[in-house]
Amino acid sequence: MFGGALAAVVAASGVLVATPVQALDGTAASDTSYAFTAKLAIGDTLRSCSGTLINAQWLLTAARCFADDPSTGYTVAAGAPKWKTTATIGRTQLDSTGGQVRNVVELVPRTDRDLVLAKLDTPVRGILPLRASGTSPVQGEGLKGAGYGRTKDTWVPNTLHAGAFTTGEVTATGLLIDGTAVCKGDTGAPVIREKDGVRELAGVVTASWQGGCLGMPETETRTGAAATRVDGLAGWIKQSTASTLTPWRLQMVATVNKDLFHSVRDSNWDWSVFGDVEKAAGSIGEVEVAADAAISGTNHVLALGGDGVVYQATRNPNGTWVAFRALTSELGTLTGIKKISVTSTGTGLGLVAVTNSRVYHATRDPAGKWSKWGDVTTAVGALTGTNPAPAEITVAQIGDTTHVGVVTVEGRTFHTIRNSNGTWGTWGEITKISGAPSKVSNMAFAGTGNDLQAVLTEPTGGIKHVARFANGTWSAFGNLGPILGTGPVTSVGAATVDNEFHTAIITGGTIKHTMRHINGTWEPADTPPGAPANPTSLAITGSWN
Repeated sequence: MFGGALAAVVAASGVLVATPVQALDGTAASDTSYAFTAKLAIGDTLRSCSGTLINAQWLLTAARCFADDPSTGYTVAAGAPKWKTTATIGRTQLDSTGGQVRNVVELVPRTDRDLVLAKLDTPVRGILPLRASGTSPVQGEGLKGAGYGRTKDTWVPNTLHAGAFTTGEVTATGLLIDGTAVCKGDTGAPVIREKDGVRELAGVVTASWQGGCLGMPETETRTGAAATRVDGLAGWIKQSTASTLTPWRLQMVATVNKDLFHSVRDSNWDWSVFGDVEKAAGSIGEVEVAADAAISGTNHVLALGGDGVVYQATRNPNGTWVAFRALTSELGTLTGIKKISVTSTGTGLGLVAVTNSRVYHATRDPAGKWSKWGDVTTAVGALTGTNPAPAEITVAQIGDTTHVGVVTVEGRTFHTIRNSNGTWGTWGEITKISGAPSKVSNMAFAGTGNDLQAVLTEPTGGIKHVARFANGTWSAFGNLGPILGTGPVTSVGAATVDNEFHTAIITGGTIKHTMRHINGTWEPADTPPGAPANPTSLAITGSWN
């Protein structure tokens, strides 16, 4: 690894300080600061290690944690672990009831370095995984770490501890770190870097001198440790964890500098690299906004070009693209389009658009034929208010009805329904519902079961969630600020994936995403890794391959 002396150090080591969890600046961290860190009990009392939740159902830790003799190497057989192994994730105080406990049921080791993926028996919910970094640490870089090992005065701590490190020598597969003492019980602990405000997993601790740890001679003052690098392993991680994937996907398109990008989030919660849509599906010039809907595994991307024309491209389940084509001859000419939105109707599509004064709707049948633009304003009636000009639009399908939402220039929000026979209901004003924001800047719809889910953002930065039930009544408004933050939102999208509600926003030039489970609980917000900087709009959809 890095030389005989350090490599020969007892391997059951890690990353720890003897005080409660601390941030790098010395301030106390919250209980969720290192929730992705796992405590591994191997063979009940045989061995203790630490690990990292890297996606919904997999941990990454040191392979030597499962070796017959960790001091002699890290060779481990793939498959079920030799000893019963229990993982506790997200429990800062081990004697509490927080976090989640899972059994490790499968190991997938690397052969070229001290790493192993550990499959959990069921997915973890409510804890944000730590993604593997795509780039190597550099010498002198500041890093952090967290683990459950021994401290300077506690043999078997019940508390997760954290510390700060400086990167030393970096080799092809490993790195040296020094700073906070690293002790027994921390093997497999995460070495964490922060890049552009986002935490990443830079490495996994494998060995240390253990200076300052309980049980070590006072003459041992060296606090250095060795860690295995994880950058460059995204392909191996994705391939090795594919056994837990389902056919469901979340797909996202985002506009950046009038260009269009696409990414996929799989059921393991891993995001794909953002790809340039126009490089794959042909250029349409400047892209103002885009909309996204899927029919089974085929993703339909509708883009409003800078020329005011609506274009359509499709992404096949195998990742290939069918080129953009203009829809003017099929939809008819509609001048002054400002925004568009699209939804899957099961076997077809429902498309809506707003101009400076009116709302329009069109459909695509299962054979791929589009209807001409229909004037929703004529069918439903004009919007009301001091300035009723439509500014934003959203659409969602629930059963055989299409739900359309509009935000006006002055921030009022309206909702109507298109029935299966093509008739329309009346406008209902969402901003008049008790508890609704008085002024809205963006809104997005998605359907779950028989209910309509909606996210509304306020110009001042508030983010609200509400549901409309099948009987036409509305739920109380919920506040998503604790999950997504309170900064102004410039774009919002919504989608249903496997009957769970997803929403994504752009705030402060960054994409944030969260999901609501069927039981009403929300996941912590995550930021898609590698998303282009300063996106201006986004749209999301659920697909099934």
